[in-house]
Amino acid sequence: MIRKLLRDAALSLLIGCTVSLLVYTTLGDVLAESPADAVSGWSRARVVSKRVMALDATVATALGEMDLQPKNLVEWNLDHPESNLRKLWQMKPLDQKNASVIALYILHQNRGIDPKTAWREAVSFVHYSNKYDVPLTLSVAVANAESHFNPDARSSHGAIGVMQVVWRIHTNLLRAHGINSQEDLQDPEKGIAAGILLLSRYLKAYGSTQRALGRYYGGPVESYWPKIARNMARVASYGIEPEL
Repeated sequence: MIRKLLRDAALSLLIGCTVSLLVYTTLGDVLAESPADAVSGWSRARVVSKRVMALDATVATALGEMDLQPKNLVEWNLDHPESNLRKLWQMKPLDQKNASVIALYILHQNRGIDPKTAWREAVSFVHYSNKYDVPLTLSVAVANAESHFNPDARSSHGAIGVMQVVWRIHTNLLRAHGINSQEDLQDPEKGIAAGILLLSRYLKAYGSTQRALGRYYGGPVESYWPKIARNMARVASYGIEPEL
């Protein structure tokens, strides 16, 4: 009887270990993106290690200049899986490099921005500039001129967020693209999506960068264009090739 109980216990242990190994090897990534209280430490650690290795070297270098490590970036993403940070792992090495450059540039331009926000914004600039076919240096330059990358920025005319978009003017267009409220514009990622969407529309409508910027600015482009041109040159000096 005792021998049978010991044999059954050993068999149960073997089955348990086999199932655990199968879960570890096949479902680790899925588990790591589940709610924090449902994730075991070993599965999360495995995904952190895997994703760190998938990052371009320039990401690690930029994080090092911020006194951070690649695992910090992965942990931010795992804690907020809906963030655009997840798109960094889908990007080509050149786009990862550009995101790294822009994250550093944002922190140098506005010391009040925290590193996590800078990375969320940087990845969003790369993603939405590619999506809406807007020159990356132009998108970043406009954001710098409008708000110095501050997602909480507000103007007396009702312009909100990183790109200073006016909700009451663009409500229908923004809602059609998943930006559902004025408060969404203060989210750094959605605010950038809104601004680059508008830039894309104006560039296509006017066929001229300066005329498009005049529409975006809502005032004389003669005073706005020099500021944008200087900002484009600044961000290009960090290692991004100017597209205009």
